[in-house]
Amino acid sequence: MKKKAFLLFVIFSIFFTGCNINEVLSSKDKSNGGDTSTTRDIEEDVNSVNIKEDEDLTEKAEAENKTEEDTLISQEEVKEDANIENIQKEEYVTIETFNTQLPDSINEDIKYNKYSTSYNYFLILSKSINIREKPTTNSKVLGKGSYFEKINIIESVKGQYIKKYNNDLWYKVFWKEGGNIKYGYVFSLLGQAREFQFHKMVESLNILKNEVENNKTAYIANYKNRNGKAPYYKGKTTDNYGERRYQSAPAYAKPSAKSKFRYIPDGTLVSIVGKSDKYYKITTLNFKGEYWVPKRFVSFRNSIKNLKKVVVVDRKNQNEAVFQYGEGKWNLISYVFATTGEKSKYKLETPLGHFMAIEKKTKFLYFKDGTREIAGYAPYAIRFMGGSYIHGVPVSFKIVDDKRIDPGMREYLFTIGTVPRSHRCVRNYTSHAKFLYDWITIGESAVIVIE
Repeated sequence: MKKKAFLLFVIFSIFFTGCNINEVLSSKDKSNGGDTSTTRDIEEDVNSVNIKEDEDLTEKAEAENKTEEDTLISQEEVKEDANIENIQKEEYVTIETFNTQLPDSINEDIKYNKYSTSYNYFLILSKSINIREKPTTNSKVLGKGSYFEKINIIESVKGQYIKKYNNDLWYKVFWKEGGNIKYGYVFSLLGQAREFQFHKMVESLNILKNEVENNKTAYIANYKNRNGKAPYYKGKTTDNYGERRYQSAPAYAKPSAKSKFRYIPDGTLVSIVGKSDKYYKITTLNFKGEYWVPKRFVSFRNSIKNLKKVVVVDRKNQNEAVFQYGEGKWNLISYVFATTGEKSKYKLETPLGHFMAIEKKTKFLYFKDGTREIAGYAPYAIRFMGGSYIHGVPVSFKIVDDKRIDPGMREYLFTIGTVPRSHRCVRNYTSHAKFLYDWITIGESAVIVIE
């Protein structure tokens, strides 16, 4: 009887995870927190749009020399060339100067710098734009900008009023072209001024470190509802704050299942401020108040006692920075572009808040959206909430003779750092995801999402 039951279990497992899964999903290396990859952990589609669209846009940008390496001047180059941002001042009224600086409390110790990145930049959000000699529509065109291209930005000025848009704001920009640095103006509504919000990032770091040092910390654990399903919220699967029942715990106003509650998601960092027989009394930096959570949903496994490593993701600017604590201060070790989750009918935004770096995986499989068909995998993943990960560029399997074939990892997508295009995860360049995978220490690390 036991053999028959075991055989049925094996058959069911093969059917569910799919045949011909030849990818390496486990690691013998258990150092630095270990790798927990397993064929059991198949996630929802990680893409909010077909990854083929991202690949096509990337090929086009590479062919037209419009990638960051082609046009964006790195922060290091900006610092080295004092003339770049001190180019001749013209007669236009300056509205704002873009000159983000790293806070004095942060030491810069860059460990990853594969791609050109600037503290301030302009993201083009129109199919094709003119970069002009002056902030007027009748001035000479000095260059062309393409959709999702990133170029450097100096300041905003008052230029020609465009009646159609009821706006007279222009940006002074500069970019690389043919080995030279060019300067010009773009109309403001053709894109967005972006920055690395280091001051806001550092504030969030210090708040979390203070919380960890002065409280007993834990995190909510209900990945794939493995610790039980939370109750329905007034007959619904979403509470008044937009949190979902799936992969959440109930956070009660009192230590009673009959009291009012809200959902608190898997991965949320919490501080333990009390307990009863069945509940822990908790607070979280993610929202105000004290709540009672059933003990089965609260995990102390690898809970953070000494916070040393943090990835801060900026949902507004679509970028992230990585910090490591040492010798009494935070060190900036990388800052890169990133892509977060899209909010739409069937997709989810990457949630704001403070989360546990729960586990890491060499890769995880994901389904084709709306099906149970395995579509591909995402490499070098760090899970921080439910099925939400920081990971490298997704890879779609090729189907040959009814078998899934891995075409190999892809390093780069031109769309990274543009607009939300993922399904709640945080997409990185694959080499940076690998950098984080090797660097992260489970039990000493957190993920913070700001905007």
